[in-house]
Amino acid sequence: MSQFIERHARLFREGRIEEMLDDCDYPLPVQGMSGISVLATRETYRSWLLSWQRDLGALRMQESELRVHTLELPRKGRFRVWIERSFESACGAERIEINVIYYCRFDAPRPVIEMIEFGAPPEPDG
Repeated sequence: MSQFIERHARLFREGRIEEMLDDCDYPLPVQGMSGISVLATRETYRSWLLSWQRDLGALRMQESELRVHTLELPRKGRFRVWIERSFESACGAERIEINVIYYCRFDAPRPVIEMIEFGAPPEPDG
């Protein structure tokens, strides 16, 4: 599973957005600090990812660390993955920490992301 997450992050870093779109189910709910948004289609998710890349690029931020913090044991084919991501400016003076939970299900030939939650602490609940 960590290979799937690392691949998804690598595709983002490399700008290979089209390949990332296959990793998700649609509509894709995204929970953030300001509420929930539903990315209804692949095109909506593509635009959202491109916006993230543009914003990070404008700040000259690059991913410096990706850590799969916790991988939940699957229940009825579904599971969560807690991830910590860090982005740093080129000079290292600025840093952004992002905590994410991917809600996934097993689907052939690989897992599929069903929901993304930002701002969640990397601790699974019981």
